[in-house]
Amino acid sequence: MGRTLQLYQLQSIDSEIDKTNQELAGIAAKLGESEALKRAKNAVEIADKDLRKAQTAMKDLDLEVKSLTDKINNQEKKLYSGMVLNAKEAANLQDEVASLKRWHGQREESLLEAMLSVEEAEETLDQAQTALSELQAAWAAEQEQLKQTQNTLEAKRAELTERRPAVANSVDSGDLSNYEKLRSKKAGRAVAVVKDGVCQGCGMTPSNNKLQRARAGLELTYCGACGRILHVL
Repeated sequence: MGRTLQLYQLQSIDSEIDKTNQELAGIAAKLGESEALKRAKNAVEIADKDLRKAQTAMKDLDLEVKSLTDKINNQEKKLYSGMVLNAKEAANLQDEVASLKRWHGQREESLLEAMLSVEEAEETLDQAQTALSELQAAWAAEQEQLKQTQNTLEAKRAELTERRPAVANSVDSGDLSNYEKLRSKKAGRAVAVVKDGVCQGCGMTPSNNKLQRARAGLELTYCGACGRILHVL
């Protein structure tokens, strides 16, 4: 078996391992809550807080309106019960009742506005919860798919990693050392395939002499442009 063919086979395994590692890194980055899901959850929390605030305001106004109603009723009973001793006291009581009724009317209007605010807040919360539910369903399905793909890739990496030593051990120690050094310098690609007379590592055309030596595969021939080991298929 030619020396470059052995290195090409090793390069093929290493390239597959590198590619698998990159794909696994991409999956790892996608696992977990997405930013869209976090925003949807935050929207629900905000909508829930706004609803609680609106409900509290409505309850406070409702209690105030009821309290004013009771106070008006009590004062009117006092006014018409004969308990008032003189005209001045009666006039003052009438003025107080009138003032209470005006304030009661204003607070009823505020209560109506508060009730509308609660309805709007409820609708906003419902919409936010619906959006969150839809996102969670899509996210869960995507996560499941990612985990399945992750398992497949991990099994593939394990198989490639198990195969590598046998191929590496068949390579001359000096060639293997040169190969490893080149891999670290050339972004993981130490061996470049020559196709139609062109180095696929850099796109340049090696000399005919280099192509002949690379085709024989009996010695390591390097591309004059990118420095990678040439292998002619």
